[in-house]
Amino acid sequence: MAIVTAVTAAHAAPAATPAGQRIVNTAHLTVRSGTAYPVAIDSNTVEIAVDALVEAAIAPERPTASIADAQPQPLAFTVANPGNAPTAYRLSAATDRDGLTVATIAADTDDDGRYDPAIDRIVTTVTLAAGAQQRIFVLAGGALAPGAAITATAVAVPPAAATVGATGGRASATVRLVDTAAPAARLDKAQSVAAPGGGTRAVAGAVVTYTLTARFARDCAAAEVSDAVPEGMRFVPGSITLDDQPLADAGRLDGTTVRIALGDMPAGAVRQIRFNAIIL
Repeated sequence: MAIVTAVTAAHAAPAATPAGQRIVNTAHLTVRSGTAYPVAIDSNTVEIAVDALVEAAIAPERPTASIADAQPQPLAFTVANPGNAPTAYRLSAATDRDGLTVATIAADTDDDGRYDPAIDRIVTTVTLAAGAQQRIFVLAGGALAPGAAITATAVAVPPAAATVGATGGRASATVRLVDTAAPAARLDKAQSVAAPGGGTRAVAGAVVTYTLTARFARDCAAAEVSDAVPEGMRFVPGSITLDDQPLADAGRLDGTTVRIALGDMPAGAVRQIRFNAIIL
C-alpha cells in the first residue's frame, strides 16, 4: 500500500545608513621621534555623502488563502522599503487563471490587519520611508479555484541620482488559493503490466510498473511517499524515477519498501514516482 505523509506548513535587516548622511573620518599616527613622549599626528580629513540606494521587498502575510464564499477575497501582503531613502512603489497584481480577477488594491489605512472598504483606501502606489513597511490588500474575485495563484508586485520609482540595488527596485510575492475543506494532499496509484513476449497478462516474469502521483492542495512540509513491494514480487533495481528522472536505489529502498522524501511542497504541486517489480 502506498502512503503519503504530509504536515501542513504554517525580517528585520540592519538599518541602512540614511541617504545624504555625511561620513567624516580622520586617521591618527602616533610616533616617538627625539622625545620620550609619543607624538600624535592627524591625517587630513576625508568626507563622503551616502548615496540613495533603492530596493524593493514584498511578502505575503500567509503563503496560502482559503477560498471564501464572500467576494472579493482580500489577500494581505506587506510592502517594505529595505533601501536608505524615501521611495514610492507602484503596485500591481496578476493571476494565473482565466476567470480569476484582481478587482483592486487597498492599503491597510488603520493598520488593523482587516480589510474594511469604508476605511482602507484604494491605492496604486505607496510611499515608504527608509526601513518602513505597509500592509496592502489585493482583492481577488471571479473564479476562485483551488491552486490558483495571485501575484502582487511592487516597483520602485527611484529618487533622483539614486542607485538601484540588487533587487533592481522590483519585488513580487504570491499567494495560492486552497480549499481548506479538502484534504491537504492526496496520493493516486496506478499499475501497468508487461508480460514476457508481449501482452498484459499478470504471469510469472511479468513486469508491473507502479505509478504514484502525489497532489498537494495546500502547502505541506516534510512530505514523503512510501510503497511496499507486495509479496510474490521482486523489486527491479534501478527502476525508481521521480518526475521521469532516474533516482539511485541507495536511500530510496528500505528493505522491500520504496521511500521517496519530497520535502516541503507548495500548494498546487504534483509529483510523480514510478518503479518496477517482477511477478515471481
